[in-house]
Amino acid sequence: MSLKDKEKWDSKYSAEDRISAKDPSDWLTAHSGLLSGKGKALDIAAGEGRNSVFAASLGYDVVSLDISEIALGKAQNLANEKNVKITTLSADLDNSPFPGNEYDLVLCFNFLERKLFPEIRKTLKPGGILFYETFNVDYLKYSSFKKEWVLEQNELLRVFDDFRILRYREVDEDPEGFASIIAQKL
Repeated sequence: MSLKDKEKWDSKYSAEDRISAKDPSDWLTAHSGLLSGKGKALDIAAGEGRNSVFAASLGYDVVSLDISEIALGKAQNLANEKNVKITTLSADLDNSPFPGNEYDLVLCFNFLERKLFPEIRKTLKPGGILFYETFNVDYLKYSSFKKEWVLEQNELLRVFDDFRILRYREVDEDPEGFASIIAQKL
């Protein structure tokens, strides 16, 4: 990501209203029974922190990564409002290697940077859980997204084929097109 990306996201997040709801992703809450609430969690491209705050409410020690310090400020405010603790870290995700075997849970919602797939694999501890959900090619029918910003069909299954796939879905229902995976590192 570049300074231009940071400025773009800071501008979007500077609006008084939130870009996303305060409630966590339905995919995350519907499958929270798979989570132990113990250990460290990483929320990649955390934005305003709705999923970070939810993971913290389950007991995880959460690091929220995003390029926008404005978004991270909103995430911290939400954490304070919900009386949970998160650590926010502003990072250029194109140039931020992740530590090895560090996290028990990795969250990534509505963000795609394929160069991060090996970093996600590396940073999850054995037995760690990945929740990943983002737009797929079906979304191109309903939006003006660029093709490089969406997953191919079954791409997450291929990328994490040596993980234990706990849940997977692809949705194509106007106006939505996305893929969701929950996978455990073996």
